Amino acid sequence: MNLIAIKDLKQPRRLKQRLQAEKELLLTCDGRPVVVLINVDNAEDPETILQSIRDSRSRLALSRIRETARRTGVSRFTPEQIDREIAATRKAHKIRR
Repeated sequence: MNLIAIKDLKQPRRLKQRLQAEKELLLTCDGRPVVVLINVDNAEDPETILQSIRDSRSRLALSRIRETARRTGVSRFTPEQIDREIAATRKAHKIRR
């Protein structure tokens, strides 16, 4: 992905040209990624694009959760073990209130 520094936002015409040419830019601040800029053509619906991004992020989060469950062994819990974990978590949550 092509990088752009946050200070380059002061040049909107150049930014627009780069975005149209490269379609996606990764905005960085102090060398760290902070924003992904995506070109939206006139024929595209921005809400549809945003929903697609949200859907993809949800799928990535779910994949990470499943991988963690596999790695820690939680994915092999029986229904009874799951129920015990839920009950213990609810009890601990009540105590904290």
